[in-house]
Amino acid sequence: MFTRLGVILKPAAVALALWAQPAVAEPPDAAVRLYAQGQFLAAAERAEVQDASSSSLAFAARALMAACITDPAAANLNVWLDRAEAAARSALMLDESSVEARLQWALVLGVRGRRAGIAEAVSRNYAPRGRRLIERAIALEPDNAWAHALMGGWHLEVLRRGGRTGARLYGARLARGLAEFERARDLSPNDAMIAVQYAIALIELDAQIYGDRARALLAEANDARPGDAFEAHTLAAARRVATVYDDQGPQAARTAARNAFL
Repeated sequence: MFTRLGVILKPAAVALALWAQPAVAEPPDAAVRLYAQGQFLAAAERAEVQDASSSSLAFAARALMAACITDPAAANLNVWLDRAEAAARSALMLDESSVEARLQWALVLGVRGRRAGIAEAVSRNYAPRGRRLIERAIALEPDNAWAHALMGGWHLEVLRRGGRTGARLYGARLARGLAEFERARDLSPNDAMIAVQYAIALIELDAQIYGDRARALLAEANDARPGDAFEAHTLAAARRVATVYDDQGPQAARTAARNAFL
């Protein structure tokens, strides 16, 4: 149904693609250390204040969105979203070629769409705006694994939420979504975060049909060692989903994935 299409970019799946990738920018060392420790708000503040460059502002947006995903019930969530969007937009104004800024902005739009009512989400065109940002990022960096993973997640999420209607209205394709994820895997074959993102997208799309592939991806990520606090958060959530799948089956895993990655 069309009314189910108010949100297309699911924040959790998108988040895996953005927060886990190594920063291409060079934000202040102190901000990077704070982020790695899980002090995401402090990291954002340090990046915003110490060095108002495009790279630091994009990193601030990333840190603010990490705060959102790890504390989705926070009273200040809307404030963090506003700051993240402002930081990403400012970063892009300073450097029109910034891929990081585009991807972070796409993430903000996805989260806003998730939280918005149907009328607002549709009227503000969150989904097509996010897609355009991702497409431009890929055009700028064709071999950016995380941009391809994010695009794969976009297609699969449109199909999950909107089915044929979503495919028709937004141009989502199953083959394209799978191909984008596979391209991301080819570009970064040892990256556990991409494996997790791919697995969760498949489970949520159809845990029965794609269960074997999803379980293989989760098993691959199971032994990964996190590089920072956000990766630790993500890997722990992925292990919980894998355990539910093994113990209770595909439908329970689908519910667990939705709960763990919202």
